[in-house]
Amino acid sequence: MKGLKIADRYLILEFLKPCLYSLAALVIVMLSGYLFQLTDFIIIREVPISIVARLLLYRLPPIIVQSIAIATLLATILSLGRLVKDNELTALQMGGISFVRLVYPLLALAIVASSIIYTLNEEIVPQANTNYQRIVQEEVHQDKEPGVYTDLLFRGGSDRYFYAEKVDDQKQQLKQVMIYQQGEEERIITAREGSFTEDSWLLEEGVISKLDTDGYLIKRDSFIDLEVEVGRDFRQFYQYNSRQPSEMNRKQLREQIALFTKAGIETNRLLVEYHFKLAEAILPLIFVLIGAPLSIGSEKGRLFGIIVSIIIIFIYFAVISIFRSLGGNGVVDPFLAVWIPNFLVSGVGVYLLVKKNYFT
Repeated sequence: MKGLKIADRYLILEFLKPCLYSLAALVIVMLSGYLFQLTDFIIIREVPISIVARLLLYRLPPIIVQSIAIATLLATILSLGRLVKDNELTALQMGGISFVRLVYPLLALAIVASSIIYTLNEEIVPQANTNYQRIVQEEVHQDKEPGVYTDLLFRGGSDRYFYAEKVDDQKQQLKQVMIYQQGEEERIITAREGSFTEDSWLLEEGVISKLDTDGYLIKRDSFIDLEVEVGRDFRQFYQYNSRQPSEMNRKQLREQIALFTKAGIETNRLLVEYHFKLAEAILPLIFVLIGAPLSIGSEKGRLFGIIVSIIIIFIYFAVISIFRSLGGNGVVDPFLAVWIPNFLVSGVGVYLLVKKNYFT
C-alpha cells in the first residue's frame, strides 16, 4: 500500500508538470489568436488598447475551459509515455502494480479538472461572454447602425416572457412573436408578425391560448390586431438583456427550453447547447481513458505523444461538430448528437485500457 501511495504521488507530479505547461501554452496561443482578430478594432476603428485588453480578459474563461481538456490529454500521454520510454512502467508492473491501477490517480485528477470546467461553465463563462458582447456593442460598435436581431427572449416584470424570432430595428418590425403570461390566468399569445413602438408591441393575425393550472389548453381565440404593453422602451430589451446560448448556464437554458417547448417553438439548438455544457465538462475524464492506453506506444518519443494527441483532438472535435450540427437541425436527437461521440471515445478508451492491462 505504501508503494502504491508513493507511485501515485510520483505519477501525479509527472502529470501536473506537462498539464500546467500545456494549459499555459494553449491559453497563450488562443489569446494570441483572439488578439489577431481584435487588431481590426485597434487599427480600423481606433479602439483604445484598454478596451481590447478588457475584451481579451473576458475571453479568458472560455479559453481556459477549452484548454483544460486538451491539456489533460497531452499530460496523460506525455507523462505515461515518459514512464514507458524510461522503462519505469515496466518496473512498476514488476512490483505488482497493474496498468489500470496506475491510471487511478490520473482519473482522480481528471475528475478535478471536470469539476473546474463545470464550475466555470456555470458560474463564470456565461457572464464573461455577456460582458464581451456588451463591450463590443456599446463601446466598439457605438456608431453602428441598428440592424436585425434574432432569437430574442426577454422577461417583462415577474410574470411575462417576450420572444421574437426576428427583430428589425430600422423598420421596427417583429417576426414570429410569442408572449407567455404566468399567474392566475396563464396564457400564450403568438403572432406571425407585428411592429413595436417605445413601450408596446402591435401584433397582427395571431392566437391567444388560455391554459388551466396543469398547463392544458382550455380556450383559443384568434385576433387580427392586438396591442400589448411592454412596459418600457423595447430597444432596452434587445440591447441589454438579450442572451445567446453561450451567455447562459444550464439552469437558464433549461428554463428557456421549457418556455419554448410550452409555446411550440423548436428547441433543438438550445437542447444541444444544454447537453454539451455537461458533455464538455467530462472531457478530461474521457481523454484520460483514451490517452492512457495510447501512451504505451509513445516509447517512440515525446513527439509521438504530441502527434497522437493532436490526431485525437482533431478527430474528436470534428466528429462532435458534425453531430452538434445534426442535432441542432433535428436530424439526430439533441441528446444523442452530443453524447454519442463521448460514448464512442470513452468506450474505445475503456476497451484499450483493459486490453493493455492484460497484455503489458
